[in-house]
Amino acid sequence: MPAWLTVVGIGDDGFAGLGRSARRALLEASVVYGGERHLAMLPARLTARRAAWPRPFDLTPLLAERAGPVCVLASGDPMLFGVGATLARQLPAGEL
Repeated sequence: MPAWLTVVGIGDDGFAGLGRSARRALLEASVVYGGERHLAMLPARLTARRAAWPRPFDLTPLLAERAGPVCVLASGDPMLFGVGATLARQLPAGEL
């Protein structure tokens, strides 16, 4: 399966602080998952559906989105700690 998921680390400076490739991934995504705080940082022009993480936390809804380009917003270093590392353990490397 080709890569369908992009994990984007977002800081307190929001969308404006992201690099070009991260902004492009968000603009091309069909859906963006993240915490409510992170989703609120996205500009209105971003047309992707915004999906807040379910409570309790569950990856099942995200994994059901494999058909299209999906982004996950996370704070800090998401591939070392947190959701990025969790996803890396759940998915083959080629899907990320």
